[in-house]
Amino acid sequence: MRSMILVIALLTLLPLSLQAGDVEDHDELKILYGADQAVRSKEAIEAGRAPSLQEERERRIAVMRLLSEGNVQTANDFFHAGIILHHTSSYRGSDGERVSLGAENHLLAFFLFQRAHERGHNSGLPMMAAAYNYYLRACGEDASVFGFQFAEDGPVWRPEARPEEVEALKCGFDPRPYME
Repeated sequence: MRSMILVIALLTLLPLSLQAGDVEDHDELKILYGADQAVRSKEAIEAGRAPSLQEERERRIAVMRLLSEGNVQTANDFFHAGIILHHTSSYRGSDGERVSLGAENHLLAFFLFQRAHERGHNSGLPMMAAAYNYYLRACGEDASVFGFQFAEDGPVWRPEARPEEVEALKCGFDPRPYME
C-alpha cells in the first residue's frame, strides 16, 4: 500500500504529457522545421532563393510561442526548435565574417539541442557544439580557439583553450559541464 501511494504521488508530479507516454512530435513545429530546411535546400540555393529576414523572424517567434506554451516535448521537437533558432538571421560584416542578429538564440538552441540529446536524438550532441561555436562568434569571440572541433567520434573541446581564458570570455558561458 505504501509503495502504491508513493507511485501515485510521483505520478502527480510528472507533467501530464509525460504521464501519457504517447507524446507525438508537434505538427506545427514539423511544418516550421520543414519550411526552414526547404529554403536551405540545394535546389533553393541553386535557384538563388534565400530565406527572408521576415520569414526567419516569424519562424523564431512561433518557436518561442510553442516553447512558452509547453508544446515542445519530444526529442524531435527540441531538435527542430533548436535548428530554427540556430538558423537565426545573420549578415556579412565589413570583414566578411557572418554576424548573428541574436547571440541568445544560439545559446537557447544549445540548450534545446541538449534536451534533444538527452531524449535520444542522434544529432543533439554535435548540434550543441555547433550552436556554442555560433554563440561564440555572435559574441565576437574566436570559435577556432574557444569552441569545439568536430572529430569523427563527436565534438572535441579545443585544447588551445586554457581555463583562465575561458573564464575571461565576453560570453561568460562554459558549455563543457553540459556536454557530458
